[in-house]
Amino acid sequence: MRIRAIIISLIATGLFLMIGLAEAAGDCKEHPLVRPWPGSELEPNCEYNNFNEYTFRVMDEKTGNSKKEAVRGKFWSLRYILYDANRGWDATHSVLEYVENYKQAALEKGGTVLYENQGTLTFTLPGDDGSTTWCEVHIWNKSMQDFRIIEVAGMKKTMTFGPAEMKAALEAEGRVQLHGILFDLDQATLQPKSTKQLQDVVTLMKNQPDLKLEVQGHTDDQGEDDYNLDLSQRRAEAVVAYLGLFGVDTGRLVPKGFGESKPVMENTTEEGRAKNRRVELVKMP
Repeated sequence: MRIRAIIISLIATGLFLMIGLAEAAGDCKEHPLVRPWPGSELEPNCEYNNFNEYTFRVMDEKTGNSKKEAVRGKFWSLRYILYDANRGWDATHSVLEYVENYKQAALEKGGTVLYENQGTLTFTLPGDDGSTTWCEVHIWNKSMQDFRIIEVAGMKKTMTFGPAEMKAALEAEGRVQLHGILFDLDQATLQPKSTKQLQDVVTLMKNQPDLKLEVQGHTDDQGEDDYNLDLSQRRAEAVVAYLGLFGVDTGRLVPKGFGESKPVMENTTEEGRAKNRRVELVKMP
């Protein structure tokens, strides 16, 4: 069993480290991270677009049922075939063997498996530049591997709003999302790097003496609903307490936690979860 595990690990790792060993057919552009089964050849009926949309099948963790999720970004449609010595389709590997190796390879690269069923596997891979690669692979006739890949660009550095930008957003939209207020993992303890954003809120409140705000806490969907609701409430209260320490009248602030109930993005990627973990300021009458 250990020998087989080592073999799977070596093969799986090779799926993603053999960058550049296979030549693209025609004008096709292979993906630099997602690699086919070793020895497979890229077929000419492939496609690459700088921007496109593809709908992936993923598993809903709450219901246990599959659902569809549309993702946009750079798009690859690639087909690889593993041939035998006589140029016939090599069917010596089972569909399960393909799927298990792709799954292991994805996990070893820090990826997440989102769906698996009868020769179909959906997973995501994190990029060093902050990008997220979505991949769906179908195995046909124990030889052909069909890939649909979308690469989502890395999340740009979130703008840390200063007092003027906060004021403008509140006047225009009645609310502003703040991603520069950060907490320790699973805690309501403010991280030191939050100081700049918090001090900007202090300045905003002192410059606008009539402004009243609801300070909202939001989480991603990791963890139980009740836990996230309590955590978001404590985080909102921690922000209000901090502002009070610097002379802001806390009577002008109402802390309110919403847990995971108001996501701004899907929770299926780290980018989405990071966007959902936030503090919002909402203007009150």
